[in-house]
Amino acid sequence: MSIFLNGFKVKLSAQSFKASVQALPNNQEVKPLRQELGDEWFLHWQQGKLYGIPKLTQPHKPFGQPENLNCNEHLQLLTRRISSLLPGIFSQYNPLKLKPFTFLAQKKELINLVANTSKNLPNIISHFKIIPKYILEPKIFELRQDEPGIGLFLRLKTNWQIQASLSSLQNEGVDLQDLYVVRRYRVPGKRRLVGRIKCISNQIVYLSEAFDDIDSIHEEEVWLEGSKVSFSRCLQVILQDQYKSFKSALDDQESQLLTGPALDQTLTKMQQFLTDKSPLQIAPDLQGVIGERIPAINTKDYQSVITASAVEYCFDAARTKKVRFPWIGINQYGPFSRENFSKKTPEIVVFFPDTVKGTVENFIRLLRDGISLKKKESNEYGDVYWQEVSRYTGGFAKIFGLVNPRFILQSIPWFKNTTKPPGTLYRDTIEQTLKNREVMPDAAIVVLLDNHARLPDSENPYLYSKSLLLMAGIPSQDVRFATISQSHRELQYTLQNLTVALYAKMNGLPWTVDHDQTISDELVIGIGACELSGSRFTDRQRFVGITTVFRADGNYILGNLSKECFYDEYPDILRQSTLLILQEIKTRNNWQRDDTVRLVFHAARPLKNIAVAEIIAQCVAQIGREQNIEFAFLTISHDHPFIMLDKSQQGIRGRGSAKKGIYAPERGIILQLGRYTRLLSTNSPRLIKRSSSPLPTPLLIHLHPQSTYYDLTYLSEQVLKFTSLSWRSLLPASDPVTIYYSELIAKLLARLRNVRGWSPEMLNIKLRASKWFL
Repeated sequence: MSIFLNGFKVKLSAQSFKASVQALPNNQEVKPLRQELGDEWFLHWQQGKLYGIPKLTQPHKPFGQPENLNCNEHLQLLTRRISSLLPGIFSQYNPLKLKPFTFLAQKKELINLVANTSKNLPNIISHFKIIPKYILEPKIFELRQDEPGIGLFLRLKTNWQIQASLSSLQNEGVDLQDLYVVRRYRVPGKRRLVGRIKCISNQIVYLSEAFDDIDSIHEEEVWLEGSKVSFSRCLQVILQDQYKSFKSALDDQESQLLTGPALDQTLTKMQQFLTDKSPLQIAPDLQGVIGERIPAINTKDYQSVITASAVEYCFDAARTKKVRFPWIGINQYGPFSRENFSKKTPEIVVFFPDTVKGTVENFIRLLRDGISLKKKESNEYGDVYWQEVSRYTGGFAKIFGLVNPRFILQSIPWFKNTTKPPGTLYRDTIEQTLKNREVMPDAAIVVLLDNHARLPDSENPYLYSKSLLLMAGIPSQDVRFATISQSHRELQYTLQNLTVALYAKMNGLPWTVDHDQTISDELVIGIGACELSGSRFTDRQRFVGITTVFRADGNYILGNLSKECFYDEYPDILRQSTLLILQEIKTRNNWQRDDTVRLVFHAARPLKNIAVAEIIAQCVAQIGREQNIEFAFLTISHDHPFIMLDKSQQGIRGRGSAKKGIYAPERGIILQLGRYTRLLSTNSPRLIKRSSSPLPTPLLIHLHPQSTYYDLTYLSEQVLKFTSLSWRSLLPASDPVTIYYSELIAKLLARLRNVRGWSPEMLNIKLRASKWFL
């Protein structure tokens, strides 16, 4: 193992430097003061003080009182100063952003590379651009306790642009309605995003939604937003039969920028460039030299990098039935909740279009009874025999310990009603079916035609079906016709994932993870939020708080949705919701006086300017007055500037000849990035799909200083275990389920809101323990 970060160490020329300091309690006063001083001073506000570093040897305008500052005590000030110097170092580039400093490559463009190898492409393709985007950001790191430093970290992404006029795209047959337009040129004081297209007529773009209360704009002022949605819609129409091969070649070009070896080469070139530009004049008496890449080195005295133990899946409460791969465990032992599962003979209704009845009947038979695949083998004596090689034998009942599960087939009358909205047909059929029943089914499977699955949310039969079934307290599993039509060799893997998710939706527990219980009660609680409006132009968005509660071994206890609220109401709603959840858990788990209870909270990207950790800490203190509460609040995210490269990892052979996962760290690598911060690798070369796949981004785990439980190694290993608890697939998720499940719930809630008549009330009643969102 030879771990390096994607950054370069900035070596400071001294341990202290001179700056000017002025007391300034209100940071709203910084901007006018900055305008008053002009370009003579670099200013940085922190904790009631304004720090100034002169940009000139002898500034004409005075500021503050001179002080001698210790570098290690003011690293935040120094990182901000280094960031302000980057535009001067890259003066030949026009930056896209200053914070973090972002610029585009000048010589490389991916669409052009693909077009040069393709024939007979329309000329308009040259107006589509995908350009490498470089992001440089100075950050503090602390690989060893009390030895902080500054690194300059490099990320590489892509910038997508559509420079064709809107009229030319419309002439090609592209439907531009509901796509977004951006300004061609930046206008001071105005957003680049303008609005959403309603229609175009005589070079005037009429907008259905927009900032600044405008309802139209001339097309010469705007371009189509370079999003992947816009690219896909335009190129599918323009390229038609060539689209699939063009997109495949484009994906390869883009991913090749981001593989381990490609990133390594980019880092080498950037290091040479920055070394030539060194030293940076940070302050009159302080310089910074851009040095070597940052290695994470273990010594006999201190470990900056550790490898967590491999996750073991458990299939009994005593944790005696453990395996390394979940399907092997289910096949061998049955699911974790096999003995106490309350729906041993579940009834499952299958809704499907009547035009695919035969395929559906065959699919349900295979789901129920299993798939048999045999391979011809011979022994050492030359005797030939057939060996069973199917990954899905026995069927749903045998594998999950059920007794005669019933599948009720209910067709949707599509054959004679193809002119009617499919969403309405599904809704009417499901509604009538449920009306005619005295007892509701335990679950439903909804089969969708492929073209129906791609309909807008307001017409989508999947969402119509999902909403109606959820409001009746019935979890559902959708499946597309293309999926159920797969060959048996492919379908066996689909059925593994589908049956695990279906069992979990019926309140089953497929597996837990091996976890040493060290205290009387330990719970892991996910805190998330869903933005409901779906509009990018609405100031007062509505939010729903999402809470998921697990035991420390991953046993899902319940989920809870707060009531809808506006942004400024969210702190009070979060406080109320958290208090109710904690009180319910306290009663349910029968916490006694002086019990030691550990509560670990996971959150991803807390809402801006809302002190979520402080609110949670106050709730914990209020509910746990009689208990000894150990409390940890973790922010867990992929959105950060750090990447790990393992230079000793030479990759593994995939299906082709090329190796995949070169320089990708193994799953479970934990790197100390700071006193309160760790990087965790949740991927591995074996989990990476292709040789062209980008180098995985690790999880950034940050422990809030207000926490009272500090063991970040334990907490990081727990996060890793929770990535193995997704019952949506047999493979680990890239995020812990506390975060992943919240995101799945948020996406579904936002989409279901587009369905007329939808109400989420039942989700907090009958479906609290169901994983209905899988």
